[in-house]
Amino acid sequence: MRSVVHDETPGAGARCAACRRALRRRSTGRPPRFCGGACRSSAHRRRQQGLSESVPRWASARGRLSLRAARTWRARNAALARRLECRRRARAHLAAQRLAQRRWRAASAALSRLQRDAVTTATWPAINSACRGVAEAAAECRRLEVAGGDWSAEVWRAEVWRAVHASNVAEQQWRGVPR
Repeated sequence: MRSVVHDETPGAGARCAACRRALRRRSTGRPPRFCGGACRSSAHRRRQQGLSESVPRWASARGRLSLRAARTWRARNAALARRLECRRRARAHLAAQRLAQRRWRAASAALSRLQRDAVTTATWPAINSACRGVAEAAAECRRLEVAGGDWSAEVWRAEVWRAVHASNVAEQQWRGVPR
């Protein structure tokens, strides 16, 4: 059996696979692919990220920002700040919508309870206040564009019911009919 001898000594133009620096020639052993441990580690990290081994390294040390990259860094941070502010406003708007809808439900429930009970002249201030609460809550829902209802119609319905009820109560008081 013949043994095959491979010449693994790097040629005159051998370069590091990561930083492209010229490699030192060794007299024996396998030729190096990298000039040192830092290049070997950075090439390993690049492979883990799915990048080529020869992607250029950062121009500055870790944790430091070179003046060349300062403009890009500022622009990236400004864009991130704008996105965060936009998300914060969206969350605040959604919270305001939920609060307005909760207030409308509570006011509508109070008005329904008062309408269900026997209406007397003594309950008129409470009904008037409940109608005003429903109208104000529906107007807030309309302003915040809350989904789920025709808020203009709801405002109108509360105002009309209040006006009709006020005229009925006034007529009954005028006639002297106790209720």
